[in-house]
Amino acid sequence: MTSTSKLKVRRVEMGLKQKELAEVANVSIAYMARLENGKAKNPSIEIMKKLANALKTTPQELFF
Repeated sequence: MTSTSKLKVRRVEMGLKQKELAEVANVSIAYMARLENGKAKNPSIEIMKKLANALKTTPQELFF
């Protein structure tokens, strides 16, 4: 499973909408969609940490 699909799967499991997760990570909804679809690559470590915290997991679990 790719890191982008891991991100989307975990978000859906947590019952969050893209908009909600984007707000927590302080990124645009468009960027959030690109991350999930594999069109945006290499998010910063800060964004990875914010996303992982919001999804109650680790950056390693989501992105590696």
